[in-house]
Amino acid sequence: MTLNLDNEGILKQLGYTSINNALLNQVSAIRENTNEFEVIEKHIFDFHKELEKVNGYIALSNSRDNLKIKHHENSNRAQNDEFHELVQKWATKYKIELEKVNERTYYILGKKQ
Repeated sequence: MTLNLDNEGILKQLGYTSINNALLNQVSAIRENTNEFEVIEKHIFDFHKELEKVNGYIALSNSRDNLKIKHHENSNRAQNDEFHELVQKWATKYKIELEKVNERTYYILGKKQ
């Protein structure tokens, strides 16, 4: 199932409240740069909600045209372990290609080929 949200809808799903042209343009670039974005977008938004229980979230990257999966720095070790487990399980289930940046961040590259 695909949602086919417009760029503003995507920002709202991710919790952005101050929407401007720069953010809308960034979402356009992310859609172009993420392999089969339209196929995985529902899974991204559902996962964003699921991550809240371990102090994580999905957001726009500040440095690349990708969405990132991020874990808050003030999270405890148990939450950190659960965060990584959830990310790996989600990526495997939906065949999502990720790039691990550091212990608290992954980039969503898109559907695996």
